[in-house]
Amino acid sequence: MTMIELVFFAAISADGYLAGPDGDMSWAEKYLNSDEDYGFVELLGSTSAVLMGSKTFDFELEAMGAEPRALPTYVLTNNQMRYDGITDPFVHFVSGPIDAVIDEMNRHLKGRVLVMGGADVVRQLIDAELLDQVRLFITPDVLGGGRALFEQELEGALAAFTLEETRPFRTGLVERDYRKRS
Repeated sequence: MTMIELVFFAAISADGYLAGPDGDMSWAEKYLNSDEDYGFVELLGSTSAVLMGSKTFDFELEAMGAEPRALPTYVLTNNQMRYDGITDPFVHFVSGPIDAVIDEMNRHLKGRVLVMGGADVVRQLIDAELLDQVRLFITPDVLGGGRALFEQELEGALAAFTLEETRPFRTGLVERDYRKRS
């Protein structure tokens, strides 16, 4: 039984991409510059840790540098040695099957864990039936290529989830809040 609740929170384009070609995220930045936080501050305030893939971690390192983490951050990577220079005690590099990683996190954490990114991480969690909630913010942007969140259409990928709420924002984003069926 899971002691932690895994919540994925992300913006995707209308055609299902997390990132554009070559990992481009500039299309999403305009939504961050609005005065709307889309519930992120509240979610972060109720979060005990963060789980992300190495590509998301690399993106954050490039954007923010080696700024200290406010929460324990678990980074899934198959190459921990490439991060030898990272000394933040809140950063934990983990590897192995996703169910074993989550079992280990369950031994050390309780409460909500924010899954910050990585289509591969999200797919693994869904395949292992470990993801509890998916909060997607669908933008009106059509990217036509890049890093797709799912390899199939959204409803098929989230077949084990129930759409609980849909909420439009004046910025054009539409939040779709899905919860895993019991």
